[in-house]
Amino acid sequence: MTRRGRWPLIITFLAPGLALYATFVLSSFAQGVQISFTDWTGLTPSFNYVGLSNYIDLVRDSEWWRALGNNVVLLIFVPVVTLGTALFLASMLARGGSGAMRSTPGTAFYRVLFFFPQVVPVVIIGIMFLYVYASQGGLLQSVLAIVGVDLLDVVPNGPLGNPETILFAIALAAVWSSVGFYMVLFLAGMGQVPRELYEAAALDGAGGFRSFFHVTMPLIWSHIQTALVYLGIGTLDSFAMVAVMANTGVAADFGADVMATLLYRTAFTLNSQFGYASAMGTMMMLASVALALVTFRLTRREQIEY
Repeated sequence: MTRRGRWPLIITFLAPGLALYATFVLSSFAQGVQISFTDWTGLTPSFNYVGLSNYIDLVRDSEWWRALGNNVVLLIFVPVVTLGTALFLASMLARGGSGAMRSTPGTAFYRVLFFFPQVVPVVIIGIMFLYVYASQGGLLQSVLAIVGVDLLDVVPNGPLGNPETILFAIALAAVWSSVGFYMVLFLAGMGQVPRELYEAAALDGAGGFRSFFHVTMPLIWSHIQTALVYLGIGTLDSFAMVAVMANTGVAADFGADVMATLLYRTAFTLNSQFGYASAMGTMMMLASVALALVTFRLTRREQIEY
């Protein structure tokens, strides 16, 4: 088939998917951007265009900057801990990732075990950790009681009732829920690395530590790059986990407010300010695109073929 003859076939297959994507995704984005320039409350049939007023108010909004700061903390903590733990677990299960030639016995079982939280809905995980962190009868309190430590003496009001700890308590729940997925992703990448490279590294005197950083990581870097982008965009949202775990009716709730939860409250509880909430959504969309571009740019390396 000639080059000219291929294009009609390619367009025929792409057109339905692109049409659906443009109708249900791109048009929604465009409508949200349009609403961000209005004073629409979401409850009236009419609205007025206010130009950049919503964006100017957003820049002056201290709650928005606090929520943005919480997102930045999560963007640093969750990817670093999640991917670091996933790489460690993957290298332990596929010992070839650290220079050995055989996989750890029971690798298939551990792979399923660690991956299991990924198939559990985020809301269920949030509710489960509410019971883990509960200051009365919670799992964490019961474990500490075994060694004679009272949770409330260590963390006043409990992890979810203290403004200084609530954000990190939620972040640990997010790490637990997603680390298994990235461990399996990295295991798949390590399984594609030729064992001859580890044999050559061992002959040159490289131990497990050097083999991991000089053989394994460069050859699975595309997996790590993809994981950073995927996890970063997911962490930038964090709506479900925060909405469930911080919805306890205490003052510490606002210590964990992120952009997505502030957007929700602005649109549906704070006098239904849909125009202002759409401005927040537009900024979140731009932040997601910028995050993906910056991550790909900072982690870009030459392609290594083997």
